Amino acid sequence: MKEKATLATLVLLVIVSLFSISGTGKTQAYAEFDKSGNYTCNPFARGLETNIYADTVHTINDRMTLYLKTHPNATTQDRYNVAMLDQKTWDLYNKSKECISAIGVNPDDIIALNADVQQAIAVPEFGASDPMITIIAIISGIVIYKKFLPITS
Repeated sequence: MKEKATLATLVLLVIVSLFSISGTGKTQAYAEFDKSGNYTCNPFARGLETNIYADTVHTINDRMTLYLKTHPNATTQDRYNVAMLDQKTWDLYNKSKECISAIGVNPDDIIALNADVQQAIAVPEFGASDPMITIIAIISGIVIYKKFLPITS
């Protein structure tokens, strides 16, 4: 009889723990995220907001460091493409940076994006239109020169 009670208690504990574990995957890590996972600034939780910002910067920096370790000869455009892959992280970075700036914290005093990331995101996004823009600029310069500066012999 005692063994049955112990077994029943053990089974009950396993079932309860399974239900409690299954519910933890849906809770958010920070109070600043709503149930949909959207970030909201909490100006009264300065330490928590700076932690969210620092964690986001670490995520971006770590992703670039790992990429450069596995692709040491990556072009600047490749680095840019990798940096911009996760727009959700960049959205969180921008919102978090704006939040801590609004509560009087200088984001650069907390942590900054590493040099590789800063260099990668500085790449202009012209792509295939870059040669076209150059050709149009040259042709326009020639037309303007010929039209407004008459050739004197």
